[in-house]
Amino acid sequence: MASIDQTDRDNMISAVIHLANKDYASLVDDFMKLNILPEDSDRAAIIPLMDKALSPYVKGGGAKKYEEELKRMYGMKDDVSSTVGGFQAMTQDALTVLNDVPFSIPPYFAILGRAIVTLEGIALTGNPDYGIIMESYPFIARKLLSEDRPEIQQALQEVLYSAGGEEGGALKFTRLLALLNNAAGSVGTKEGAAFVDLDAVPEDGLDFADGLKYLMSDKAESLRSLLEGEVDAITDILTR
Repeated sequence: MASIDQTDRDNMISAVIHLANKDYASLVDDFMKLNILPEDSDRAAIIPLMDKALSPYVKGGGAKKYEEELKRMYGMKDDVSSTVGGFQAMTQDALTVLNDVPFSIPPYFAILGRAIVTLEGIALTGNPDYGIIMESYPFIARKLLSEDRPEIQQALQEVLYSAGGEEGGALKFTRLLALLNNAAGSVGTKEGAAFVDLDAVPEDGLDFADGLKYLMSDKAESLRSLLEGEVDAITDILTR
């Protein structure tokens, strides 16, 4: 049994948001805070490795889709089999490169990881396109909307105002609509994707009345606090 403290839970939420935003630089910071990477890590070397190592997996679908995505990334033909000299050799090369990164897995993280792998494996037997992070994202969305700890507020701001590691800019209204739907249990993705798309508004999601009701409820207190300066802009958009 493992106990995960609040700070680590908040950092995990930040890591999911940074991964969805393709903000690998901030993801490195998250891994340092989680004690997976040492503070003196070579960021310039690790960031592109994270991109290649994590991007295939977060698309979901288990080993088969992971293999397909790696083949696409490395320009390999579909008829290359998972044997020595083919996919297996390519994977071994990738692992060798990643082994140069001095990462470590905290005990609590290893226990959590084993549990997640087991649950995802069971789910994949029934649905080959299953993505565990996407299925758990409504829980994360509800945390973003309701809690006021600095780490959560920062993650919420990054969902609504930034993309690809870029900071600042105007409120992304599409992301606001998507987040409200996510918190209500409906997660949209681009066709063929299996990871959270922060810009995807589900076609069968909340209508205007339900969205407004959720926004004004206690469940969205953190969101209302962040959006106090955006009231005029939101009102203008909603009344067009």
